[in-house]
Amino acid sequence: MKEILLKKKTAILVICLAFFIFGACSTRYIEQRSAKGVYHKVSKGETLWRIAKAYNIDIQDLAEVNNITDPTVVTAGDVIFIPDAREVIAIEPAPFAEKAPEPVITPAPPSITPEQPVKTPIKEKPIEIDRAHFVWPVQGAVSSKFGIQPDGMRFNGITIDAKEGTPVVAAAQGQVIRSSTLKYYGETIIIKHGNDYTSVYAYLKDRRVQEGDTVEKGDTIALLGNSKNKNKSCLYFEIRSNNKPKNPLFYLPKAR
Repeated sequence: MKEILLKKKTAILVICLAFFIFGACSTRYIEQRSAKGVYHKVSKGETLWRIAKAYNIDIQDLAEVNNITDPTVVTAGDVIFIPDAREVIAIEPAPFAEKAPEPVITPAPPSITPEQPVKTPIKEKPIEIDRAHFVWPVQGAVSSKFGIQPDGMRFNGITIDAKEGTPVVAAAQGQVIRSSTLKYYGETIIIKHGNDYTSVYAYLKDRRVQEGDTVEKGDTIALLGNSKNKNKSCLYFEIRSNNKPKNPLFYLPKAR
């Protein structure tokens, strides 16, 4: 009997602790803040990889905050936002390989010379785009992209325009860890997925899931409401990995 009571108390404590943590952190999931960083103007010969290396920032983060899915499209004259950088860095142009002098052929008896090891060039880290695990929570046009906004604010998600009352579906299978009203964002749902991913859905109405519910990919979790901040009906949507904001457009299927 004592063991059963102890297990019940432990389970209740864990649940209460989880609600406390997510309750305290939930507003930070969708909190907007002023962007801190600098704008770097791309010069001839610079690549996204070299820029990321110069500023000591992960190329994936740099690509996502600037909505760059193809690093080869970065050309001279483009302006790239470098998050958290304090000053613009002058990047050394890529060194050009010097032309080797013409070999002087001297007659000599045939001999076997060991092959010189071939230096393997350093490969640039590719940008990761994973469109296999999430689906669009609603179908519509993306009206606000991830990253820096025209007003200088940094957006941790995207907004998708759709008619009020449109069903909002779970982007992937998971467990609901938040289903309540949040200041500025109204009816909000947060779902925890596998591999430490979470997704956030705001500007809702008629929430149809509660905290603790398990949902499958594509299940209706709410209806789309109206955003008082934007004076229109749209969904605010986030994807996070280990609580780090990720660009949803790198994870959702390409819009048809």
